[in-house]
Amino acid sequence: MTPRTKRIVGKSLVVTIIAVVATFGLSFTARLALQMPIDWLSWVECTFIPILIGMPVSAYIFTQSETVQDTCDKLEKSHAALTEAHDRLSFVTSHDPMTGLLSRGAFMARMDRSRDEGECDTLLLIDPDHFSSINDRHGHSKGDEVLVRIAKALVYATRPGDSVGRLGGEEFGVFLRGVRKEQAGTIAENIRRLVEGLPRVKGQQDGVKVTVSIGGAELPRDADTQDVLRTAGRCLFEAKKRGRNRVSFDYEAAKLRIVTP
Repeated sequence: MTPRTKRIVGKSLVVTIIAVVATFGLSFTARLALQMPIDWLSWVECTFIPILIGMPVSAYIFTQSETVQDTCDKLEKSHAALTEAHDRLSFVTSHDPMTGLLSRGAFMARMDRSRDEGECDTLLLIDPDHFSSINDRHGHSKGDEVLVRIAKALVYATRPGDSVGRLGGEEFGVFLRGVRKEQAGTIAENIRRLVEGLPRVKGQQDGVKVTVSIGGAELPRDADTQDVLRTAGRCLFEAKKRGRNRVSFDYEAAKLRIVTP
């Protein structure tokens, strides 16, 4: 006998016993009040009628109740599985599979939502220096390792409310919420130093030294995100042009200049 059957039989027996006791109480009380004799037929009626009626009816009701409960449990498990699958799919579609950072689309959506909230934020564009030569000399697997290390450094150097994304290829973006250019310059410099201080990636012949160039642009409340991206891109190009491994918030004359050791 299965646990389900045991539960149904047990509940049905309890209900049937209660029905027998109630029938005896009501029948005998009525007969005594009406001064009617209590004979053997009264005992038979009060015993077997509740059993013949109550047992099947209660068993049927409890069987249907168990079936409904089983169905609800299955639906709840299916809903939980669907929710988990939806969360995994949402994460996959909005995150870069290699680094785990936001994808370009998800990153841009975060920036657009922030524009609606009316805060003054700052965008950083980060690009590893001489990345193509790393791929050429040491292979794409080492290049991927470099990108993963940079991604971890970006997450470590930013706050929980900031957004970090891989915008495509080797370019990364950091969206600093409620941070103006002055404070963002300090954060960008911390990122640059953190990446520069990472252990060398083991290459085929020698270790690979990883550095990054960073361009930044402030996002005023009425700014267009595409314009800000272009401005940050020009600042990134300025940092590359002036020797790499540095931060720039000005694409005409870099204000923050770091001399490469």
